[in-house]
Amino acid sequence: MSKGPISHFIEHNYRHFNAAALMDAAKGYETHLLEGGKMMITLAGAMSTAELGISLAEMIRQDKVQIISCTGANLEEDIMNLVAHSHYKRVPNYRDLSPQEEWDLLENHYNRVTDTCIPEEEAFRRLQAHIHKIWKDADDKGERYFPH
Repeated sequence: MSKGPISHFIEHNYRHFNAAALMDAAKGYETHLLEGGKMMITLAGAMSTAELGISLAEMIRQDKVQIISCTGANLEEDIMNLVAHSHYKRVPNYRDLSPQEEWDLLENHYNRVTDTCIPEEEAFRRLQAHIHKIWKDADDKGERYFPH
């Protein structure tokens, strides 16, 4: 298994205390994969805002992750990020916003999630018509795509 720059950095620098525990876990993960084991990653919350997909895509391509179990927030945020990322608005002082400033963001169709606002028109509304059509067509045919 080839090692990249992060693996080399960890091997060289993470030798003591809790850092060594991370090194032990990484070695265990490598051994698990080399012995034919499979890896499942579980995610909760909208981790895609951290561009986690960039890391995971490479791990999937290299067969280092076989299963991902995630909340709907990851799927939703990932598709909105795909279509509207360049329109997101960063709010670095979000902790200091007044109620009026919060209202102004909402009135300007920005949905604030911590320090970033997702633009309603560019993200939600752009996708809404497509998703509604899929749901409507399925309903008209009596089809369901969920087990429940």
